[in-house]
Amino acid sequence: MEAIHKKLQTLSLLIAEDDETTLKWLIRVLSIYFKEVRGAKDAMEALELFNEKASDVIVSDIQMPQVDGLHLLQKIALLSPKTIRVVMTAFNSPEYINRAVEAEVHLYLKKPIDIDEFLVAITSNIPKEVVKNRLVSIGESYYYDTLQKIVKKDNQIIKLTKKEVLFIELLLQNKTSIVSIEQIENSIWDEPVSADAIRMVVVGIRKKLYPNIILNLKGLGYKLNIE
Repeated sequence: MEAIHKKLQTLSLLIAEDDETTLKWLIRVLSIYFKEVRGAKDAMEALELFNEKASDVIVSDIQMPQVDGLHLLQKIALLSPKTIRVVMTAFNSPEYINRAVEAEVHLYLKKPIDIDEFLVAITSNIPKEVVKNRLVSIGESYYYDTLQKIVKKDNQIIKLTKKEVLFIELLLQNKTSIVSIEQIENSIWDEPVSADAIRMVVVGIRKKLYPNIILNLKGLGYKLNIE
């Protein structure tokens, strides 16, 4: 399971499931393995979340109110062909199987889902380029390893605190936009904190890496200073 964990911990997952108990259980369990897990109670909410930020993997129940899961996955395939698409259902009828084939889903899983089987299946369907693309440039010959969650330069590891790592990851996830103070509080501290506490993390990163890696846009938030 360690090998599976290493491959999955760089991926984001979106789950569409109208049963609240099942959705909460899947989010809780799969959050152990994936970098980010989001949940939606129906197809429309899932599509809205996906449009806000695409996910590497999407898992959807078939039978949901308004729009069913297969229509959702067909839409996702048009928006993001590389996203791994998984359908789950309590029914194993030829009608659903044929529709799943037509929708070109990657995996068709029968409920209740066997988590170990699901994890192995997802790992087997990860595109090779996703696995290889674990080193992300953060400028000045520094690279962030999304798998090991460390920063490297010339094969040397730069030690960062947990909050510094979370801060860099948050900025990388939003590198084309400004990350607000509220986003930083919710993602790193999970509660309101002082401006000084945030500045201390930024100062620490600048000292360990290079001075202008992070831009401070007064009144708006922070942004990585990389192309």
